[in-house]
Amino acid sequence: MAAERVTLPPALRSLVEAGGALVRRSSSGRFMLGRTADLVPEDAVPPALAAWPGRLEKMRAEVATPLAFKDVEKALKGAWGRPPAKVLDELDREPVAITPGAQVHRGVREDGSAVAIKVLRPGLASAVRNDLALLDVLAGPLGAVFGAMDAGAILREVRETALDELDLEHEASTQRAVRRALRGVPELVIPTPDLELSASGVLVSEWLDGPTLAQAAPGDPAAVARTLIAAHVAAARAGLTLTDPRPGHVILLDDGGVGLLGAGVARPADKARVAAALDALVAFRSEDQDGFADVVAKRLKLLPRKDAIKAYGLGAVILDGIVSGEARLDGPALAGVATRALGHLTAGLSLAATVTPAPADLAVARSVGQLAAVLSRLDATEDWGGLVLEAA
Repeated sequence: MAAERVTLPPALRSLVEAGGALVRRSSSGRFMLGRTADLVPEDAVPPALAAWPGRLEKMRAEVATPLAFKDVEKALKGAWGRPPAKVLDELDREPVAITPGAQVHRGVREDGSAVAIKVLRPGLASAVRNDLALLDVLAGPLGAVFGAMDAGAILREVRETALDELDLEHEASTQRAVRRALRGVPELVIPTPDLELSASGVLVSEWLDGPTLAQAAPGDPAAVARTLIAAHVAAARAGLTLTDPRPGHVILLDDGGVGLLGAGVARPADKARVAAALDALVAFRSEDQDGFADVVAKRLKLLPRKDAIKAYGLGAVILDGIVSGEARLDGPALAGVATRALGHLTAGLSLAATVTPAPADLAVARSVGQLAAVLSRLDATEDWGGLVLEAA
């Protein structure tokens, strides 16, 4: 079934159409969607959305064009106040990564240590900043679907998150905080940021050798899965949500460890909400409908209790055992979840009308969704919910 044949209820259709219009009107809309291309492989989408991976990849290709080396040098000189050759012993002309938002080069500092140098695309931050004013057009359609939600607070969180992610000096500082919080996670390496050389448009950090998960398959997929889950749970327990897991951010180190890039793209997490969410997972896995509803309604304050009970039943049907016991997590498994969600769209929209998320819950939802997409690349069979609780 083609994506165009999916029948959406009027309120949801209006929200989708408003979002599409926003993408077309804004210069940064394709950048935002292009960033999701590596998270949506063809085998991970249901037949009804089969056209979307190709569309996202096209957007990614349009915005992830190489920066000229002279523009990279200009950006570095602007950040450092002197030519790169005065700061670095070496700077590779060829980039090691080109993304919709930035370009990464390998360099060598004067002390001989290798570094990764991430350069933000010139003009991107100002373009996104200008386009963020257009988000207000979504307030009405959001209210029509999520009637009990504070749409204004959610949109303010979106704006703040977008601006923080385009400030690489902020990312460097956050990366240092995440590195400290996760130093106890076995087999995990967070590269050390160089705060002195990082600026709003430049992030310099320790170089990690090894292919990414986007480039190679790990020798022990289960070990990589356990490390990634442990990292995200430990960060949440420490009050940080790692919001940007993706295959290109997972480095497969020669010693079997895992390097994690993108750790500086994190948001503050409410530790009490994290603890409550973990308790909700325990209740869900134990088939304790009442316990789950109590946590969701009283501690998380996400739904009225009667709707929390409905959410329990709907979640059990859509997830179909993925977090309740041993299950294979791969592209087809994610496609199955999406297919079942589409099949219960009316019930889901009924719950959407009464849900009252905290603004910080946006980061959690993004983190969980992207992490699931990354873990699906491993084609591993594990007790995924059990791994989360074990890490906690």
